[in-house]
Amino acid sequence: MLSIERLLEMPPFQHVTVIAGHGGLGHEIKSVNVMEVPDIYPYVDELGLLFTTLFPIYDDEEALRQFIKRLSEKNLAGVAIKLGRYLPEVPDYMLKQAEEYHFPILILPADANLSTLTNYILTELLDKKTSLLEFRENIASRLHHFLLEGSDMPHFVEALAELAAAPIIILDAHLQIEAASTDKQTLTIHQKELYNMVNDEKHSSATVIEVANQTYKETDILVAPIMAGNKQFGYLIVLKEDEQAGGHLAIIVEQAIILLAYLMQTKAAIQQKERNYLDSFLRDILNERYQSQSEIIEKAKVFKWHLHFPNVILVVHSMEKGSEERIATYSKVLESEKIEQSVSHIFTVPISNCKVAYFEEELVVFISLAFETRLHEKLQLCSALIIKSLKTFGLFSVSISEPIERLSDIKSGYHHARLVHSIFGNQSTQSYIKFYQSLGLFKLFQLIDDEEKMHEFIDEYIGDIIKYDEKKDMDLMQTLSTLIKNNGNVQRTSEEMFIHYNSLRYRIQKLKDLGVDLNDGDKMIEVGVACQMYRYLHL
Repeated sequence: MLSIERLLEMPPFQHVTVIAGHGGLGHEIKSVNVMEVPDIYPYVDELGLLFTTLFPIYDDEEALRQFIKRLSEKNLAGVAIKLGRYLPEVPDYMLKQAEEYHFPILILPADANLSTLTNYILTELLDKKTSLLEFRENIASRLHHFLLEGSDMPHFVEALAELAAAPIIILDAHLQIEAASTDKQTLTIHQKELYNMVNDEKHSSATVIEVANQTYKETDILVAPIMAGNKQFGYLIVLKEDEQAGGHLAIIVEQAIILLAYLMQTKAAIQQKERNYLDSFLRDILNERYQSQSEIIEKAKVFKWHLHFPNVILVVHSMEKGSEERIATYSKVLESEKIEQSVSHIFTVPISNCKVAYFEEELVVFISLAFETRLHEKLQLCSALIIKSLKTFGLFSVSISEPIERLSDIKSGYHHARLVHSIFGNQSTQSYIKFYQSLGLFKLFQLIDDEEKMHEFIDEYIGDIIKYDEKKDMDLMQTLSTLIKNNGNVQRTSEEMFIHYNSLRYRIQKLKDLGVDLNDGDKMIEVGVACQMYRYLHL
């Protein structure tokens, strides 16, 4: 970078003096302008150094008073003035303005040649641009060379760190580590601080990243988004330890993110293709198109899936209302691999023992388990960890099948897990974890093939109540179900339904008029079964 301070150290400028605006000596010079007309402002370049004798405005008091302020507003680097012929000295008000705006005023010697000085700066800038172009080409060539050699992401990052003379970390779009030139065992990323930093939500002096015993704050970190078109694949992070890369660091990062975007886009495309094949494979399993257990175990190895039995199926359901929003959320979850990580953590099994796929607008999780003495407890813990780890993507619920011992039971295990969501999903607005084993009567209802018989049973015990609700809309069915749930406790039912005690008493009388005897225990068992059966048929 060519700054005013550095320019003053060069031979042609050794006799130039700074009379005001010393706070701006670090300003970068990117171009040169010469003032030949009074209204120079439309023609100056940002970060340019303006050379002038002030001839165009020396006799215009108002123009002189506005001169420094307007140059500062145009974000010039400074102004170099040759005094004598038109203006003997710089007015005090210009000096005060220069100090206020940190805008350097340089005074040229009386014998200074403006053409010689401006050409010298232009030559310096051209040499620098040529040097930067050569450096950019060199960096691009070296980085491309690594890719052409077939280097993977970790090797590419190591080479990049060597070029930048600084540690490099690559994160995915969810701020998870893709690769790092440092030892991952000693690398700690404070997710909250990093999230705020990359989203520019707030600035902090807190530690963002730790490597071994060294800490890095916002000011120590350079973050560059890795993008292709409008899609963001992740972030390139440089931990600035020294100035070995100098002003060339920006060029190294610029070239690196182009190639990283290519690498990550290619990886994403391959993963998507693999997911499509896996989804098709799982669909065939769930549709019972495989008859041989050994055949699907062998085919699963193609997808790096260590499938064996016993197996448990989890159905992870996003509670987003819109279908498009749910699909987008599932895509992010699949990319993050947080479900697989949660399973591996709780069951201490390899990630290859778990496979997650999108199916029927839900995520289906297959977990191949060894002998587990605390299976129910661990499944509960695992599901809780999944919900917690996916919190950044929204609210989720998990339903859990019974243990699956053989291939022929996979389809029923999957439908059992889905049945849980069918029952509880419409009732709950909060995350939940439910086991198929906890469904009670619903497990029996699904075994009844003759649905007509079920309708006859419902009609016999609560048919009149259903018909009355259809005509009068008094919520008698809800009232009856809540009374049964609360063992006939009127006060508790009134509070749960948010209705007045007297209103509930009126509804209870209407239930009695329609044939429900709340005091007959045997009859109430049958009425309760009919209510549950009605609910099951209307899922």
